[in-house]
Amino acid sequence: MYRSLLLLVPALMLQAAESPIPGATEVRPGVWVLRGVPTEEVFAALKGQRITHVVDLRRDGEANLNCEAEASTLGGMSIQYIRFAISTTPPNGDFDFLCSFVKDLPPKSRVLFHCGDGNRAAAAVCPWLVLAKGMPLEEAIQIAKAAGLQLPATEQALRRYFSAHGRG
Repeated sequence: MYRSLLLLVPALMLQAAESPIPGATEVRPGVWVLRGVPTEEVFAALKGQRITHVVDLRRDGEANLNCEAEASTLGGMSIQYIRFAISTTPPNGDFDFLCSFVKDLPPKSRVLFHCGDGNRAAAAVCPWLVLAKGMPLEEAIQIAKAAGLQLPATEQALRRYFSAHGRG
């Protein structure tokens, strides 16, 4: 039981802190997960947090998808916009790409992931937390849940991914 509580402490601390980016959770310094799509208030906060990259994980046909407007707004703020659409059950290759993307960002980069509700965005950072940062799997899953991971199918896709990497 003590170990379970210890794993929850980082996630609870993330939730307890007032986020300088509305609706977002900083899962590790400089790596953010936004629950939902950026609003004008979020765009204003991105500059203040020195965000350098925004990764949009939404797929064609999703509500409020306007990649051109988002890219234009972010470009005007010198923030790089990347769209990498993933499903709620991403294949292993998508997780591999996203892990490599974060790992290979230039030093001092700060990135925000978002999708429609935070579920996929929270899942997207898990492989990086575990494989690149050495975080225990269950701790990474708890942090992802605190940041927006909510669908069992997405969590199962993550667990299959980690099992394929000998971490399950």
